[in-house]
Amino acid sequence: MPTEGMMNFMGSKKRHRVMVVIICVVIAIAAGGAGFYFGERLQQDDVMNALPRMAHDMQAEEDAEKATQAALASQAAATEKAAAFVGKSNISAASEGTWSTVDSCNYDITGDGVNDTITLYTSAESDDMGILWNDSQQWILEVSDSGNGYYTLVDTQVSNGSVYYQVNELSGSERSIIVYITTGAGTQISEYVFGKAGFTETKIHSSNGINTVHSSIPWYK
Repeated sequence: MPTEGMMNFMGSKKRHRVMVVIICVVIAIAAGGAGFYFGERLQQDDVMNALPRMAHDMQAEEDAEKATQAALASQAAATEKAAAFVGKSNISAASEGTWSTVDSCNYDITGDGVNDTITLYTSAESDDMGILWNDSQQWILEVSDSGNGYYTLVDTQVSNGSVYYQVNELSGSERSIIVYITTGAGTQISEYVFGKAGFTETKIHSSNGINTVHSSIPWYK
């Protein structure tokens, strides 16, 4: 039979095993908690590190959108200012209907050595007192090439405004006509430069207003 000493030794050994098991369980729990903690910290760090990248990506998208809008605006402006060609016609735009002559100029705009006639017409009727202006009328600006044809630079309806022009000599042998069209909403300026076969029209300015508050440009009488 086992002696008392042996019983005490065996009991002590069992208690030692129990303590080892308990310590292992505690270590496992602590390790699991630490792993969970560090996993959470790692996830938080990943989120924090991702925030600058997200902000950078959002800024890049915003910059790309702005660049696209600027490109579209530039393209629209280039289209607006694109040159157009005005060729010769055998028939005057003012050959039909009733027209009043607002202004006329004789000058060799085509450079062939013979004076041409530049005439500004309006559809408003006139009498002995002058032109009977309306709120809106049709305007024609035409160049007669010494009876050999007509170049119609302007043929448009204008509301609450007028058409003006000036003839310029440029460097070399080039000549041009500047046209100003004023309306109740703004002003459009175009330049017509004569070449070998006709005029090249270029849009210089077009305002995008909704109402002209004041203008010092004199009104036709």
